[in-house]
Amino acid sequence: MEDINTIITKNFNENISYIEQNHPQLFSKLVALDNAVQHSNYQEKYELVYENGYFDVLEKKTNSYLYSKDSRIHASLAQESIDYTLDENLFEGFHKHNISLDDLKRYEDEKPFVHHMSGYAPTIHYTNSKSPKQKELKSINKFIFFGVGLGLHVTSIHKKIKSSVYLIVEDDLELFRLSLFVTNYKEISLDATLFFCVFEDDNQFFTTATNFLKTKHYYNHYIKYFHILSHSEEKIEQFHVAVTSQSHLLFFYNHLLTQYLTPLEYIFYDYRFLNSSLSLSDKLTDEKPFLLIAAGPSLQKNMEWLKKNRNHFVIVALSATLSILEKEKIVPDIITHLDAFDAAKAHFEKLNSLEFIKDSIYMFTARTPKEVVSMFDKKRLFFFETGTQYKKLSLKPSAPCVGSLTYQLLLRLNVKNLYLLGLDLAIDSKTGKTHSDTHEYVQTLTMPESSAQKQTMSFKDSLFYVAGNLTDKVATTPNFKISIDAINQATNILKKETQSVFNLNDGAKFLGTISKKPSDMTLKSTQDIRAHIYDLCLENSSSRLDENEIKNLYKKLSHAKQMQNIITSHNQKEKPDAKRYLRELEELCLTISSSENINNYELARVLDTCSQYILTYIFDFFNTVGLENEKEHIENIDNMLVSHMLKIIDFYKNALDSRLE
Repeated sequence: MEDINTIITKNFNENISYIEQNHPQLFSKLVALDNAVQHSNYQEKYELVYENGYFDVLEKKTNSYLYSKDSRIHASLAQESIDYTLDENLFEGFHKHNISLDDLKRYEDEKPFVHHMSGYAPTIHYTNSKSPKQKELKSINKFIFFGVGLGLHVTSIHKKIKSSVYLIVEDDLELFRLSLFVTNYKEISLDATLFFCVFEDDNQFFTTATNFLKTKHYYNHYIKYFHILSHSEEKIEQFHVAVTSQSHLLFFYNHLLTQYLTPLEYIFYDYRFLNSSLSLSDKLTDEKPFLLIAAGPSLQKNMEWLKKNRNHFVIVALSATLSILEKEKIVPDIITHLDAFDAAKAHFEKLNSLEFIKDSIYMFTARTPKEVVSMFDKKRLFFFETGTQYKKLSLKPSAPCVGSLTYQLLLRLNVKNLYLLGLDLAIDSKTGKTHSDTHEYVQTLTMPESSAQKQTMSFKDSLFYVAGNLTDKVATTPNFKISIDAINQATNILKKETQSVFNLNDGAKFLGTISKKPSDMTLKSTQDIRAHIYDLCLENSSSRLDENEIKNLYKKLSHAKQMQNIITSHNQKEKPDAKRYLRELEELCLTISSSENINNYELARVLDTCSQYILTYIFDFFNTVGLENEKEHIENIDNMLVSHMLKIIDFYKNALDSRLE
């Protein structure tokens, strides 16, 4: 018994020291739990017991045991259940493609960078056609534990698979604390990178899961997991969302490449860019509340209220709502637009006449296609940058959709009282519709079985529940969930104590907002301040580039040439085997995606997005049991990868050169 006490004391002390140094947020939770117990603010539910040569957990209230059998046997069975096949308990972090020879020819004949698959198709076709018919993994490089218990199975499985990265999920903080006596996480951390999701809410879990996916992202093709039956399946479902929400699976490199170059056209043609100095908080603007209007179901439900009360607000409308507002003769003061694709023109072509919005203020992303920009009066158009760094002082909001971006923008601009209508980010509970009827991408969805039980999960039409604004819960999609998280993040980072946000929607609940039904509000009339806001925009905007910003463009060009040399040099290195080759690819990734490159150079973000998508196919290909002719594959695959990256760099360089001539 003395030996056991020595072991558990050593485990606990080493774990606490390790967690304090490497996982401070988790350490703070453990300290808070200890303090709550000491001050009788929390009654412990469990007791760690050691009987018959094994550990178990006694639940005091029910007098039942967690394992109810030898926990060592449970750990051994868990270890045996993990295999290297693709039959069950795994996430697929990639898009499946069956590329035919006809597809290859079609992509080859296309104009460069029209479709993201034009660059990926040769590699994916090659890996598909050269892989053994029966797929089995050589190694499991990333692994997830859903439920810890005492963690004995964590140790046993790690001994078998020796993964590089683990995500360890446990909703019960007290139970996790008991595992610190039995499982030595510090020892496991000597071989692997550990991510802990312990007692985390949905938003915290999404952040942890995203960081886990970003770490050694080239191992994300297949991620296996073990689920302890006593642990909820909810986090499995949420991880499905995180996997399908990976940015490189949503925003493709070819679009980033062409769209990151679009702002230069507007800069060199003297369009105005909003400065970060712009504030919509002064004596006039503070007296009148702002109403953000999005195209969710709640807009249609509350149209009569909006028609009666439109003059009480500064109306900030997303471009997708314009056809609805025109029908009701509600003229927005400000119009925001984020869609950088040619299809965005549909939002404006639906209007009977652009005269309807001729006096509005247009706040558009500088990535907006010129076919859309040309429709509007240049004097009333103000750009902001999204994803680019051309003008040092410009506004640079970042969000996955125009609703969450406009919300962030208005917080940044110090709007004092902000009301949200139509920003549901959930489906209508009665109709199942995702948006108002006239929205370009409206869908009607129905609630399926648990996503945790599904083999695949679609980003746009899978459904699950989140907290509701006016009801306990509402159904949402992964597409909407990423925007909900973006809104909550914006609130945490940007919202000041002097700012109030009122959520009027029968949709998702947002952090730091006040739930309110439109019918419960009393509003007073105030003067029209659109002209005043326009003057503020003029005073706090600029056109063209100054001398330092021109120098920065030359610096971007120099960086492109540097990337060209680095990638060419990589291609010329000796690659004796797959292990060495994959290590060199890792090094290339780290160079491209260094924080300095990602923060300062658009090209680095394009190359990083490209590599995140394709490298999982390459790493998985060489992680296949029974693969023959390895050296030949290395040369062929690397030539395809490097050739495509150099084409991206050439395209970018030529575009910059043409502007700097």
